[in-house]
Amino acid sequence: MTEEPKDPPPPRDQKTVFVPADAATRFQPAGTGFAPRTDGTSIQIGDVLNHIFEVKTFIARGGMGEVFEGVNVNTDERVAIKVMLPSLAADPNVISMFRKEARTLTRLRHEALVQYRVLAQEPQLGVLYIVTEYIDGSNLSLHLGKIRAELPDLVGFLSRMASGLDTAHKLGAIHRDIAPDNVLLEDGDLARAKIIDFGIAKEMDPGSATIVGDGFAGKLNYVAPEQLGDFGGRIGPWTDVYSLALVVLALAQGSDVKMGGSLADAVDKRRAGPDLSSLPEPLRPILAKMLRADPAERFQSMEAVLAELATLAGMQAPVPTNRARKPLWIAGGIVAIAGVLGSGWLLTRSPPPVDAPEPVIGTRDPTQVARTAIDAVLPSVSCTWLQIVDVTAGKVGPTIRLTGVAGNPSAAQNEISQALAQSKIAGAGIDFSEVAQITQSGCAALDTYRQIRAPDARQLSVPQRKFEMRIQPNDPALTGYPGENAANVILQLAIADPKSDFALIGLEPSGVIDPEFSGPGTGVLGRQGLKALAQQSRIVSDRGNDRYQMQLDVNHPGWSGVLLLTGSGPFEKDVIAPPLGGRGPEWTNRFVSEAAAKGWQAQMVWFKTVDELSE
Repeated sequence: MTEEPKDPPPPRDQKTVFVPADAATRFQPAGTGFAPRTDGTSIQIGDVLNHIFEVKTFIARGGMGEVFEGVNVNTDERVAIKVMLPSLAADPNVISMFRKEARTLTRLRHEALVQYRVLAQEPQLGVLYIVTEYIDGSNLSLHLGKIRAELPDLVGFLSRMASGLDTAHKLGAIHRDIAPDNVLLEDGDLARAKIIDFGIAKEMDPGSATIVGDGFAGKLNYVAPEQLGDFGGRIGPWTDVYSLALVVLALAQGSDVKMGGSLADAVDKRRAGPDLSSLPEPLRPILAKMLRADPAERFQSMEAVLAELATLAGMQAPVPTNRARKPLWIAGGIVAIAGVLGSGWLLTRSPPPVDAPEPVIGTRDPTQVARTAIDAVLPSVSCTWLQIVDVTAGKVGPTIRLTGVAGNPSAAQNEISQALAQSKIAGAGIDFSEVAQITQSGCAALDTYRQIRAPDARQLSVPQRKFEMRIQPNDPALTGYPGENAANVILQLAIADPKSDFALIGLEPSGVIDPEFSGPGTGVLGRQGLKALAQQSRIVSDRGNDRYQMQLDVNHPGWSGVLLLTGSGPFEKDVIAPPLGGRGPEWTNRFVSEAAAKGWQAQMVWFKTVDELSE
């Protein structure tokens, strides 16, 4: 008989309080292990995906997938389920891009954007699928001519849509298919409009055919000139600026714009410019600039559109989301799900490169450009959990200092360097001196946790990244190692949301993790456990307003980490950190699905204990 693998315990003389040796487990090596269907069939009514999402009603079918109405069986929430065809799900390039874009799409948070719950694999049924919130309403194209939109309505609609897209752009997601049928009116209300159908980005080599669904052919009216290969074909936020202006124009005139025809006709019409006479006079200058054929002459961002709207409406411009985090745009842009579901139309000419106009980059602070480019690429760097410590200007280029862990630091640095190069940052220095190397056995779980990484991690922190070891007092009430040499690491929690549950997990670069943070047999440490420890000992202090400070005693030098999961509980040990042998793709899918259903987000801190004084 083959004995089940067991976790070797860490050395007895190297311990971190709350990370007991006999409760430690190890990460499973990464792998796909996903077997997509090859029989041409898709999911059926009644199927339950990953034990979470039940398929209820068929909605639509296209050349690259199907759409269903579904329900979260745990919460009874109605959802939309979009399933990719088995032939696409069998393509490793599609799977890779699918996973990469999941990290962006599930971070989109704005009232004007449809909320992506999860992008996942169903291993038993063999499908890749996307789950979004279900919007009970109809698309704007069905309301054109029925809604009498006056100036305040048009300004409000444009402001709402621009604000939502600004949020998406700050995360690197460019829609590229803004059109009336990709705007849903919840309960038919223009003031509750939501943009739908962000989709999976495509990265294709120059010279290859670009598959565009028939939805694109029908929406040739609304694409920007650069999407037709004009003006160098540079795609960016300015692309959505153009298309949004045409949607506003269609709303104002009560019918679809007439900017299509043949490809040659479409190019000519954009160079000539649309008729804006149906717009209220005060709005014409703004839309005229949004509709400049040359992208360099257009508003370069939704932030600029909102600022111009503020002067028109006599109001303060909405504060842009993550002002300091303008990202490196996702290569190839985001292809709308309408394109994913289309029957397929080949444009045989080479797809244009995705790039930003030179004037935009040239006028920005290099340290700011570097920071935002790296912020955008970090979620997609495999087997890492990295954070920027600081970005400083240098004589040649900025120096970026990072902290965290990486399975392959050289590969991670290379990806970051490429992101900087694409943002036209030359001579940058990347400082990995505070980045620990994690073993490859830790990569699968690290990549799984990173799929739900919180976009703005402020609830978990340490006051410093390095803690000196010292001889501890001979008082067990003050330390876990009385009389021994150990470091007292201070961990700070600021949950500030009594309705949100949380759980803490201990991590080591060796791949060791522990869901029983406060000792073997104690279960997952959350709010109740922290409050109990605060009453029983001095190692945890309850500072009120859902804020806590805890002491972690570490008797060995080196790096250690703590993972914080927030959202709806319970956090079951076998879900958040299953035993060795249970961390394959099926666990990843289960974890991500449960995270989506319960609104989980992950934050992580890494710190180093040193014994420099005794050396």
